[in-house]
Amino acid sequence: MASDFSRLMKQDFSDLEAAAKVWRNLSTTMDSLTDRHRRQVTGPLHQSWKGDDADAALFYLEDVELRIGVVETEAMAIAEVIDTTRFWMEQSQTDLRNAVRRAEEDHFEVDSDGWVSDPTTTDLPRQDPDAQQIIADRSALLGEHRAAIDEALAAAHKASDDGAKALAELNGDILTDPFNHDAAAESDQDVKKAMKAVGVQAPQIPEDDPKAAAEWWKALSPEERQAYTTLYPKEIGATDGLPSDVRDDANRTALAQELNLTQEGNWDEGFPGESDETVSRRLHNLQVLNDQLEAADAAPKGKELYLLGYDSKDDGRAIIAMGNPDTADNVGVQVPGTGTTMDSTRGQLERVSKLQDSAGEADPTADTAMVYWLGYDAPEVPISEANNLDVAGPGRAEDGAQDLRVFTHGLRASHEGERANLTVLGHSYGSTAVGAAAAGDDGLDADNIAVVGSPGMTVDRAEELNIDPSHVYVGLAEDDPVRDAQDLSVGHNVTSDYFGATRFETDTSGHSGYWDENSEGMSESLANQGRIIAGRQPSAYSPPPSMPAQPPGHL
Repeated sequence: MASDFSRLMKQDFSDLEAAAKVWRNLSTTMDSLTDRHRRQVTGPLHQSWKGDDADAALFYLEDVELRIGVVETEAMAIAEVIDTTRFWMEQSQTDLRNAVRRAEEDHFEVDSDGWVSDPTTTDLPRQDPDAQQIIADRSALLGEHRAAIDEALAAAHKASDDGAKALAELNGDILTDPFNHDAAAESDQDVKKAMKAVGVQAPQIPEDDPKAAAEWWKALSPEERQAYTTLYPKEIGATDGLPSDVRDDANRTALAQELNLTQEGNWDEGFPGESDETVSRRLHNLQVLNDQLEAADAAPKGKELYLLGYDSKDDGRAIIAMGNPDTADNVGVQVPGTGTTMDSTRGQLERVSKLQDSAGEADPTADTAMVYWLGYDAPEVPISEANNLDVAGPGRAEDGAQDLRVFTHGLRASHEGERANLTVLGHSYGSTAVGAAAAGDDGLDADNIAVVGSPGMTVDRAEELNIDPSHVYVGLAEDDPVRDAQDLSVGHNVTSDYFGATRFETDTSGHSGYWDENSEGMSESLANQGRIIAGRQPSAYSPPPSMPAQPPGHL
């Protein structure tokens, strides 16, 4: 049997390279299959089939979909393990061959088992002092060459053992057990253990710099991009500046794994130190988000959803695009206000859909994408207590300001082709969040800012928002109770002449009617927001006629 030395000297690693390619192709195929299954099978069924039979069938089909996702993850992990093992084995082979070459250059002999000997000292007289010095010098050099060969062989053994340990974590048992219902969560843990075993580090992504992140992504090979998306979905999905379709793919994988963990897995492993109540709230938020995504899986082009970020903790956070913002001519980012939680997702998506349709009415030639951005912790104050927004203060808005700035700059970095017309919209306290973000650092890099039902934008004048004040638009219903919160702690009255924004016409009622329709179709409140998103001018505000004075004693 050939020795480890002779095998490593002659080893051809093309078979490992081919194997990694096969596993990587399998993972990529599973990714495509998951997307097709979601859009062509479960998506349409969610919309058209209801009842107990539908629930049972969808449970089975979604389990199949989940297991396809597990194959995608584990196959990519296997490919990475094989590639990493091959890299270190090839490095060890190179080190071994170099060690042998250097030994032979120094006139030592290396046999087929890697044993190094010195033929030059065989016939030297052992009693001669000069010969003894030569032998001593050569013996020291001999030891160095033997150590170099031993180190190369040890490194090869380590690479092989580490690879075997990693592959043992990815043995497919989670798919063969029909009673294993936490396969997605377990695959996430398997990947972490396997990558640790072979010493693979998480991607070193530039933080809080979308432009740098975009450049980092572009510099990666297609294989590296696919591997990072599949194996590090949370990190990739959360990075502003990366392509929206990539982030959506990664976030859906992360969502499936986290949902599976909270439903079936070990809560302590995923959320150490959290109470059952806290994790139960996470589960609820994840289910709500997942249900909304599934409901839109068969949506027509332009209405498809892209999950650009989420957080299941507390009230939950969600960032969802309708249409691809990377390719759209017009992009709107809608920031919601008080009382918005994960439970608000359905209603908020309905609003952004109406805004998208309104922009399409304003400019039918342009493609418009809308983003629902709940990337901050909105105050829980109900609008019926609008004056209590003074108590809430600007703190929540300021806490989320940097995240909103990074997000909008990320949209710029990931956009393809000609610069998009970007409008950031805020409703209620969401306008306060928009104001805080726009006023800080270098602003939002938006073309327009539009707010409705605003208690204030943390500043006294529109010119403080790092944008041409003529492109700051405000709308306020005559009976909106948010008026009670204006000119308090969250900024100057945005409808005042002093503030310096352009007020547009609103014909709707109350604090939450700005997206309503009327008997003739689209309300002017909604139409004006659409015009702004499309880069058009809204209709100007017309003050209501004042009530005539009543004579004394008139009833």
